[in-house]
Amino acid sequence: MSFSHGYLLITFFCLAFVPYSSAINKKKKQKEMENLIYDFTEDNPATNWITVNDNVMGGRSEGGFSFKKKRLIFSGITNTNGGGFSSIRTNSSDFNLSDKEGLHIRYKGDGRTFKLGARMEGKSVSYRSNFSTGSDSKGWQEARIPFDEMEVSWRGRPLSKEEHPLINSKIRSIEFMIYDKKDGPFKLQVDWIKAY
Repeated sequence: MSFSHGYLLITFFCLAFVPYSSAINKKKKQKEMENLIYDFTEDNPATNWITVNDNVMGGRSEGGFSFKKKRLIFSGITNTNGGGFSSIRTNSSDFNLSDKEGLHIRYKGDGRTFKLGARMEGKSVSYRSNFSTGSDSKGWQEARIPFDEMEVSWRGRPLSKEEHPLINSKIRSIEFMIYDKKDGPFKLQVDWIKAY
């Protein structure tokens, strides 16, 4: 094969594969965007969230949310002389999760254990799973929380999943909670929340 023929073949293959690779990346990005629930880049993300602490049952914990550098920050101080928990949750919204298996989050913690949960439309029960955080404040982590592994409870009391099944299509709220029976400060940073 001559040099010119070899050069033409190499050029052909380069041109053939670049658009294909670009198409794959575009599809991947499009799928990620379809699965994205929150990345906290909207103008006023605080309007989507509310705080629920243990003072609803006479507790003394303090906690809430803020936003910094397009990230959700859930922080405060837990006090086990009372309820011992703090939580934040989204306002009611249809997240279109009927065909999804669970929630996927990117986060940075402080070594304490948190909960990620969901609530259904018109229901007061909660569905939650624990996830651990590393004590290294520089390390970002990811966790996938399957809906079918979430434990169901009402005001902290365990309930039967058979009697109170989680129906994905009826999920209207997503929540973060800390209830690890420890006193002291806590801080969780969340980069994004996706469905999978």
